[in-house]
Amino acid sequence: AKGRGLPAALAGWQFSRRPLRGAGPVLLLVLSVAMGMLAIGQSASWDRSQSDQADFGSGASVRLVGGHGSGPAAAGIYSGLDGVRQAAPAHRTTVEASGGRTAEVLALDTAHADEEMLMRSDLAGGSPRRVFDAIAPKPAPRPGLVLPEDSTRVKLDLRITTVSPKPSRSAVDPEGNPPVVTVLLEDRYGLPYRFLAGPVPVDGRPVPVSFAVSAAGGLAVTGIEVDDTPPFRQAQKRRVVVSDVRAVTGSGGDHAAGAGSSEERERPVPVSGSARWDASMALTEHGDSRPGETPVRNGTSGLPDVTYDTGVETEDDWKQTTSTLRITAARPETAPLKAVATDDYLKKANAKLGDEIDLTLGGNTVRVTLAESVRRLPTTGTAELSGAADPAQYGGALLLDLKAVTEVLARRTTATIEATEWWLSAGPGDAPKVAAALRALPDTDPAQVLVRAEAAQQLVDDPLGAGPQSALPAVAVVAAALAAVGFAVSASGSRRERSAELGVLRALGAPRRQLARMIAAEQGVLIALALLIGLGIGTVLTRAVVPLIVLTGQADRPVPSVLVELPAGQVAALLAGVAALPLVIVATMALRRGDPAVTLRHQGDH
Repeated sequence: AKGRGLPAALAGWQFSRRPLRGAGPVLLLVLSVAMGMLAIGQSASWDRSQSDQADFGSGASVRLVGGHGSGPAAAGIYSGLDGVRQAAPAHRTTVEASGGRTAEVLALDTAHADEEMLMRSDLAGGSPRRVFDAIAPKPAPRPGLVLPEDSTRVKLDLRITTVSPKPSRSAVDPEGNPPVVTVLLEDRYGLPYRFLAGPVPVDGRPVPVSFAVSAAGGLAVTGIEVDDTPPFRQAQKRRVVVSDVRAVTGSGGDHAAGAGSSEERERPVPVSGSARWDASMALTEHGDSRPGETPVRNGTSGLPDVTYDTGVETEDDWKQTTSTLRITAARPETAPLKAVATDDYLKKANAKLGDEIDLTLGGNTVRVTLAESVRRLPTTGTAELSGAADPAQYGGALLLDLKAVTEVLARRTTATIEATEWWLSAGPGDAPKVAAALRALPDTDPAQVLVRAEAAQQLVDDPLGAGPQSALPAVAVVAAALAAVGFAVSASGSRRERSAELGVLRALGAPRRQLARMIAAEQGVLIALALLIGLGIGTVLTRAVVPLIVLTGQADRPVPSVLVELPAGQVAALLAGVAALPLVIVATMALRRGDPAVTLRHQGDH
């Protein structure tokens, strides 16, 4: 009524006269848009779910379950593979939880896991890096004698001397064995390694020790252990000295095997005169262990130099007495261990953030504070990993920082922890190359190498998801075709029915352009109304139905849960495609010329 022009007034008048005439075409267009959006949402959500499942099950571009690295010569082997950006070691184990349940514990070097476990942000409640930072240890100087980069071999001298009293033939067991020395090392991840240097005679003469190390390991000598049998009936004070520590650097290859090369170079390992070494003595008698006399540090050379008391072997020789001297690099005080718990763990353990729990890691009990929570942790929750045959007995999962764990365990003489997995991040397109290199390594089962891209392809090839992927788009195309045909029939019938009215308007002097605009306004309102209603119904329908029809190959709900995707670009293309043919029909009707005399003469015949 407020319009100044004829087209809008006439269009409004037609709507008031025939309010239900456009209901049929609008309904067809609404159904077409809704079905198209359901097809788009199902396809996009299904693709996203397969990708999310592959991310959740893999945790990294390439993951090696069980690998090498038990010796210093193999340390860092994975980080040196071509195509690997970062290599993060991990230790996975299970612990008993409340109610007889089994909980998973994953200790991962979060500093080198630059792909952040491929964790979806909604599972972490925000950025996964924020979760990692909550459990990461503070940066600290590396302990011990850090080897130069590209070191392929370590050389040092060991010397053990009797200080007092002087041994006599009657006081020393003639069948006694010389002390056995083990060199302790640690890589840049904090993982410990041991090299058996062998027996060292107690005669004061230097015994050269040489062993291969990995050039990519970033190793440091962190101490020595001396295993000995105390002299019979006579205690002795002995002095252990490590001196002349050198590293051989150069191009790899034969260095690890000890072969010489014109390019290799021997250089001293940097030693700080203020470096401190802690020493402890343990005696084992009749199967029981007790502390021995505290060793005394000698000199300020920055290298291990300790005098210790051997103790005395008793006459009761039903079981031999042994002693172990352990010299390790001094370490700063460590912060309390923190963990990230899944919601499932907090619920089943009846725990909350801030609580402290005890976990068994590396044969030692450690106290852990629950610092953060996440909905789910990638690579956890499957029966094969959790060890719980009954899903009801699964008690959730915990994530710890491996470097923080190794720092705590390094202070305990009996604690050992190894990397049971390696998480490798690869450059774009390099994952197949990295996987092939891993599978080519000796003693590596190809099944141990889990590749994220391969897992995603297997999920995409699942026939259970191929059906809806093909059926729904076909239904949407048929619905769009039916809507176009229905709209064309309805519009054509309306044009024919109103031809007399249009003839009268033309005879009264209404311009052809205004009548074309009137027809375009009427049909355009119907099309726009149909698209808007279809958009709303399609959005609701997609979000309600898609989570019910996107399933795994075992007809289970996928883990993690489905996130409904409605790509804006595809939805816009759908709306344009559905509206294209009706708009063409409207334009044709609006621009069609008619003779008012013929129309009025035909009307007069009736």
